[in-house]
Amino acid sequence: MNLSLEDIITLCKKGDRKAQKFLFERFAATLLTVSRQYTPKGLDPLDNLQDSFIKIFDRIGSFDQNIGSFEAWSRRIVINTALDKLSKKSIKEVLLEYEDMPTLVEDKIEATEDVEQLMHIIEQLPDGYKQVFCLYEIEGYSHKEIAEQLHIKEATSRSQLNKCKQMLRSKMSQSDEYISFHFLSE
Repeated sequence: MNLSLEDIITLCKKGDRKAQKFLFERFAATLLTVSRQYTPKGLDPLDNLQDSFIKIFDRIGSFDQNIGSFEAWSRRIVINTALDKLSKKSIKEVLLEYEDMPTLVEDKIEATEDVEQLMHIIEQLPDGYKQVFCLYEIEGYSHKEIAEQLHIKEATSRSQLNKCKQMLRSKMSQSDEYISFHFLSE
């Protein structure tokens, strides 16, 4: 298909199956990475991705190309679908793997080894801290959005992020090597 993304989206809004298949193939790998980050243990990230694409195609008519990017819009759907499953199943675990770390965080970290060390430390954090940290620092959600998603107060989101950063600073200072994480100095 030699059509622009806008044309593909327009065809998807009309229910064109070939356009839907093309859109799926174009974004599945990226969105699977997001799904892996937020799908709780015991649930399959591929199932979450499939559920998310069903929602994407059901709601694509509401997507406005003049307001934002399709990728950002679809990422939110994948995250919200995973968080809904967290709420329903009362599972409070976020899986994080180095290979799935978005470039947003890699841009804030000096070296690959630092990303690996950060991931190891994040895996040791309490579940609530991990969720708030990932949603705020990686995905760029506001504290208000995090509070709505996790069914907590905004102040709790802020508090958990601050405590998470303190814990990360403490663990980093105990490390043999100095590592610079720009988001920890904020």
